[in-house]
Amino acid sequence: MNNIKTNFNMKKTKELIGIGFILIMIMGFVNSDEWLLFKSHGFKIEFPKKPDLDSTVVNSAIGKLKMYTFMYDASENKKDENLTYGVLSTEYPDSIVNSDRTDLLPAYFRNGIDGSVKNVQGKLLSEKTIELNGFPGREIKIDYKEGLAVIKMRLYLVKNKMYIIQTITMTKNEFNKSIDRFMDSFKLNN
Repeated sequence: MNNIKTNFNMKKTKELIGIGFILIMIMGFVNSDEWLLFKSHGFKIEFPKKPDLDSTVVNSAIGKLKMYTFMYDASENKKDENLTYGVLSTEYPDSIVNSDRTDLLPAYFRNGIDGSVKNVQGKLLSEKTIELNGFPGREIKIDYKEGLAVIKMRLYLVKNKMYIIQTITMTKNEFNKSIDRFMDSFKLNN
């Protein structure tokens, strides 16, 4: 009886080791490029890897504003066609900046776009009006360093909160699918 039990246990052990080996082999071929769903400050978005968080207080014409930055530096990842992925979030005083104040939106976006271009000493390549869940936005592309790289940004004003989604990529990689995946995954939390 003990021999039968021992043979049975050895047979089961060998089967389990075999199954484990097969699973390890299969896992080696599973796509490890799964993106991370990141949630924070009223939004969710997919990043290729976990972003770093930074917050800073910015002095502005309307007072001190707290800016949150969520950034993934992909420049060391040779498989990624982009250099960075980022989301910036800033809350403004509701009485001064709000998406319901449609009369002020053109000037608000113009100032934001012009400031972005000036900050990187770039050149505006394209601009279009967009929206997210009925909230106004703009999508822009900026040439950086005279053709070296392209910065793509989507700016959304949601009530009194500005969200900026951006990627930076070498110009030769300007139309890669990861940019669209990142930008299109941005959603507002309900």
